[in-house]
Amino acid sequence: MSLIPIVTDEDANPEQAALFAGCTKMLGRVANALRVASHAPKITQALLGFMIPALREEVTGALSVRIKALAILKTSMLNGCAYCIGHNTSLGRAVGFSDEQILAIEGDYNNSALFTDAEKAAIAWAECLTEKTYRQNPQVMDELKTHFSNEQIVEITMVSGFFNFWNRFTDGLQVDLEAKEQVSLIRKSKKVDVNDYITYMQGTWWNDARPMMDESAVSSGS
Repeated sequence: MSLIPIVTDEDANPEQAALFAGCTKMLGRVANALRVASHAPKITQALLGFMIPALREEVTGALSVRIKALAILKTSMLNGCAYCIGHNTSLGRAVGFSDEQILAIEGDYNNSALFTDAEKAAIAWAECLTEKTYRQNPQVMDELKTHFSNEQIVEITMVSGFFNFWNRFTDGLQVDLEAKEQVSLIRKSKKVDVNDYITYMQGTWWNDARPMMDESAVSSGS
């Protein structure tokens, strides 16, 4: 049972309702983890703005969602986060992973014929980041650089780094996994509409609110 209440649509305050509306528009649903995070709506508003381009491919166009899904699953499996594994196993299947591939990600992926060399390099980097073994294994980065550009490597690193945080958030607060039919909706959100994302970023609920800081303090440089 979640240690922090899961905010329902009916119980949402105006800030949370605006956040849920934006999430639903872009992803077709609001996951329980985001509902829990909405207790801190100003942080979560910005967090969702990061999550969309980091975890899907349409906004930056730099890295396929398939590569991102590999990094997400390897990170979550190493951390033992049932919530994120449940969500992203469904995403993995949506982008074409077989059950054999999903099992192989957790196991001896490096000797598997189910992945390309580039995919193996991405999985290995997520593993190094999660286990903090990158300094002992510089060859992992060397291999990554043979397959990906600097921009792509940064995105893979951000994806794995984010899920190291998100695994701890969802697992630490013991966020309940949604019902199976709700989890399966992630398959419909493997792509996002860039225009929906731009609208979200330009129309965040706090843009029209009173200034977050005292204007005199800002202008005086204090």
